[in-house]
Amino acid sequence: MENRINKLKWGKLIAISIGISAIALILSSSSLSLIPYPKTNNGSAYAIETENNSSNRNSNSNSNSNRTMGNVTADTIKKTSSSTSKSSFDSKLVTFASNIEKIKGHIEQAILNKKIGNDSLAEAHTLHPIAEIFSDITIQLADTNSDLNQTLSSSLNKLFRTVRNSTAEQFATEANHTNKVLDRTINEVVPSSNRNNSTFNLSVVADLLNTAKGEYGEAIENGKLSLIVEYQDAKGFISRAESVFNQTSSRIETQMVPKVQKINTMFSDLNKAVDNKSDTTTIDALINNTIREIAQTIGLTENQLLVSQGEAAATPATEESKKKSLQTVANVRILLNQTLEVYKAQNYVEAENLATKAYLENYENIEQDIAKFDQPLEKTIEVMLREDLRHAIQQKQPVEKIAQIIGNINNNLVKAENLLSTSKPELGLGSMNITDAQLTAATITPANQTLSTNSSLKMTNHTNTNTNTNTNTNTNTSASSTGYKKKVSITDEESDKPFNPSPLSVKAGDTVIWRNDDVEIHTVTSSGNSSSTFAMTNKNRELDSGPLNPRQTFEHTFEKPGNYNYFCMIHPSMTGEVVVDK
Repeated sequence: MENRINKLKWGKLIAISIGISAIALILSSSSLSLIPYPKTNNGSAYAIETENNSSNRNSNSNSNSNRTMGNVTADTIKKTSSSTSKSSFDSKLVTFASNIEKIKGHIEQAILNKKIGNDSLAEAHTLHPIAEIFSDITIQLADTNSDLNQTLSSSLNKLFRTVRNSTAEQFATEANHTNKVLDRTINEVVPSSNRNNSTFNLSVVADLLNTAKGEYGEAIENGKLSLIVEYQDAKGFISRAESVFNQTSSRIETQMVPKVQKINTMFSDLNKAVDNKSDTTTIDALINNTIREIAQTIGLTENQLLVSQGEAAATPATEESKKKSLQTVANVRILLNQTLEVYKAQNYVEAENLATKAYLENYENIEQDIAKFDQPLEKTIEVMLREDLRHAIQQKQPVEKIAQIIGNINNNLVKAENLLSTSKPELGLGSMNITDAQLTAATITPANQTLSTNSSLKMTNHTNTNTNTNTNTNTNTSASSTGYKKKVSITDEESDKPFNPSPLSVKAGDTVIWRNDDVEIHTVTSSGNSSSTFAMTNKNRELDSGPLNPRQTFEHTFEKPGNYNYFCMIHPSMTGEVVVDK
């Protein structure tokens, strides 16, 4: 009897020991993973949960194990380990997902502004995704689904056009449609293994917060709000970061609740500080602390969570390199124009010298950059510059032949410019169909402008008058039947004079022609007394160019004397003035 009791005691002890070991093993193997939460109007939502709980919930469900949750099967999530290493997902996809959320943030702000009747700000927030974000996502999207790329392009373009001719309710309906296309875009490009990973989604949150910090820093100057669009950008990005975080943490383990509550409180404090327009130091600290707390929640450092930070740091250098390449193309074009002029004057030696300079001192510096995108195009331009043009000059061919060769070179240079601009292309939005990493040239098209999708990018002018804007391009002032024409060059936003000249003095009846000589899209938009207020309504705008692609022009005839302030709606720090005398 005693031996039987002892055996039972030992049996219980062994069973307890085995049970404890099993529990420890289960706890140690359980890791954070994401399960899709039911879709909302703001897109797919996700939740942090342990794999064993996800498995238990699925096994207890009345549905079979292959039922879908959003776009992913429960069985797939069950098998997918969320303990993905810190570097196992592509940081480019984090940037892609973050860019989609930024577009949603802009749309969110556009809806709010439309509700209060500020069409100018609503229009600005629908234009920013077109001019500054779409170009960063279009290649990835087109490589995955070119039809969806065109659908998103059309949807964003339509939303921009809807601002002026819709009620707040109609605009919100169109915005909701665009958000649904954005949701499809995320599901199409970002694999489910990433969408269902907590680290991936929280990296998107961190990237949004980091970008919001930069936008807020631009908006507040010397403790005062100076750029309203950037301020609202920051609000929109923070809102989207909070939304993604809430979706990610909507279902969590009990022990995680205090950490999530703490982060929710930090978001609340951040929103209050932004609403109060606190100084940038305060906002920076709040955002940095929030990112740090989120990183610690999943056992990472801030830098590990900000997986796209390294790429972001490289962006200025990339942008600078792109601008240098595009400037080199512009230099080649200038030298070719000079070549033709001196050839017409029968100065054949100087013409050959200029043609040689265009090739050896300029084009050779960007050959490799063009070849990365289109090697046949690079070789075509090279042969035309190095051989065809120079041989024609040496043989003293007719001027028409020289002009024809230079014209062909310029057409190919336009194609090269489009390729070199792919990181922030001049293309804007229109009908886009990108295949095999080849961009089809397109333009943002105002309502009264014809869309051109020809690969040589045959530009059309967006004008308020019937005057031909392509005459006298080498002069700053020209006469017309109704007055004089004066020209303003639109350059880089960091330039001392982004609109040059400014202020510009003209007389009533004179016409001013603005030409976009930058590599980015700009606008010429009336601003009233201050560009940061966006006080002017669409109906009262004296100047309203809509988006101007590179090399595109806009002209306006001033009938009444006065001071006319204007700015770029995409880059509000760019301001100009026209002074009209009697």
